[in-house]
Amino acid sequence: MAAEGKVWFSVGDTLVYPGYGVGQVQEIQERTMDGRTRVFCVLLVREADSESKVMIPMDNVQEVRLRRPSTPKEAEEALAYLSGSPADIVSSWRERFSAHGEMLAQGDLASIAKVLKALYVLNSRKPLSFREKKMYQKALLLLSAEVGHALSRPRAQMEAEVLERLAGLGRT
Repeated sequence: MAAEGKVWFSVGDTLVYPGYGVGQVQEIQERTMDGRTRVFCVLLVREADSESKVMIPMDNVQEVRLRRPSTPKEAEEALAYLSGSPADIVSSWRERFSAHGEMLAQGDLASIAKVLKALYVLNSRKPLSFREKKMYQKALLLLSAEVGHALSRPRAQMEAEVLERLAGLGRT
């Protein structure tokens, strides 16, 4: 990433905001709040059936791990991981939920794929808790959106492919 304080992206660029997904920089704007002027990156994030504008303080972009989208190679590696042998599952709900939350916060494609696969495998053994279901849905959305962007395919098509790969776990 660029040095702190240096802008490494511009209006129109596509970026990934961990926890939110793939978005496009709409503008860079100054805002004065509580007597303090700050510069913000305004990111438009489109989800399945909605869109959100997220304002990220420019002096905070490294801390929130704003990054460029994954490459097609990284996307293919994430898809291949989903098709591999089943993931090991941490037995303690509290430890598992905490570890998965940290991995999603990292925001990289490999971590998201690990969370998604682990929760899919766990769900095949026993129903997920409400919070784990929400985490599973979020991981599926984030992975499908970024892989779809990297491979120039619609998110819905990628979601179907991701689910197909997960459904093949354990089949030989």
